Amino acid sequence: MSHNSEKIFEDISDNYALQGGFKGAKYLLEKSWKIYLDYFLEYFTLLGGGGKKLLDVGCGAAIVSKKMVERDFNVFGVDFSSEVIKIARQYCPEADFKKSYTYKLPFPDEMFDIVICLGVFQTIIEPEKALDEMTRVLKKGGVIIIRTLNSFRPFSLDLTKGDKVFNPFQFKKLLRKRNFKNINIKGIYIFPNVVGFLNNLILKMKIYNIFNILYVPFFIFISHSFYIEAKKQ
Repeated sequence: MSHNSEKIFEDISDNYALQGGFKGAKYLLEKSWKIYLDYFLEYFTLLGGGGKKLLDVGCGAAIVSKKMVERDFNVFGVDFSSEVIKIARQYCPEADFKKSYTYKLPFPDEMFDIVICLGVFQTIIEPEKALDEMTRVLKKGGVIIIRTLNSFRPFSLDLTKGDKVFNPFQFKKLLRKRNFKNINIKGIYIFPNVVGFLNNLILKMKIYNIFNILYVPFFIFISHSFYIEAKKQ
């Protein structure tokens, strides 16, 4: 990423943080991101804590980081915005947050048991370069979990200008290329407000399990975003 691009993204993020601050972060959790968090907690309840080192890449206001601390993970987080990092430290003082870009993480090789990157790849200019860096800091046998936008999605919903979308199966190939195995794709099923009642129903009744079994060739087309989880060899 060029210096100018980094500065543009930092200014946008800082302005966003200043407008909402800590209260804004809580509002986003309650009003916009709650369903993503619900899916994350549903899908990855078996990860276990036990003091494992977890890196939250693009941690934002530390909403997920806080949940992981509560589950006994040793949490580190990075974000490119100084103001967002201040909010994260306020919201989740138990974790270690640093300002950093995804292309140059300030950690040694193979430091983390788990690396998560949720809702960030659609904004990354060089996704393969970012993926290489996340792979570098992940231990052998460690788990990477990424959430991003599905290129087959039928609804725009929160898609903003410039956001990237990804073919889940092409993303799977990127992970295989980097020597990952046990690669699983899981959908996030979000519908417009007109039929918004389906969102809570699918989660409450765990219907997403059926959808994921039938992900190909049908339910991929109603998956707004997807999680992909893999283990580093």
